[in-house]
Amino acid sequence: MPNYLVVLQGAWIVRNVKGVRDAMNIAVAEAGKKLHPDLDFVDIDVGVTRCPKCGENLKSVFLVANTALVGLTFEMKVFNAQNREHAVRIAKYELGKRLQRIPLEVLDVVEIK
Repeated sequence: MPNYLVVLQGAWIVRNVKGVRDAMNIAVAEAGKKLHPDLDFVDIDVGVTRCPKCGENLKSVFLVANTALVGLTFEMKVFNAQNREHAVRIAKYELGKRLQRIPLEVLDVVEIK
């Protein structure tokens, strides 16, 4: 059975922050606390969004009134999945039960050796 690298994106809200850097750090730390120690193999990072006007890649953070919406990416290796869809279901299940009320979207699924 093949192994897959599944990349999911989630929307994380951070309140009472003073800046974008603080929002990113807090979001990654809070997500890490919810996933660890059970899923300490999941890589968490701030996602990127392409600017529709200039095409430049920007960090996925929107800050208004000391409240930020941070787009986080979660990379998880799924072993012995039947196919891509099965790997996505496993990743969404494992992350979803620990990140309740956090919407998750599939960004990429890659078969690994």
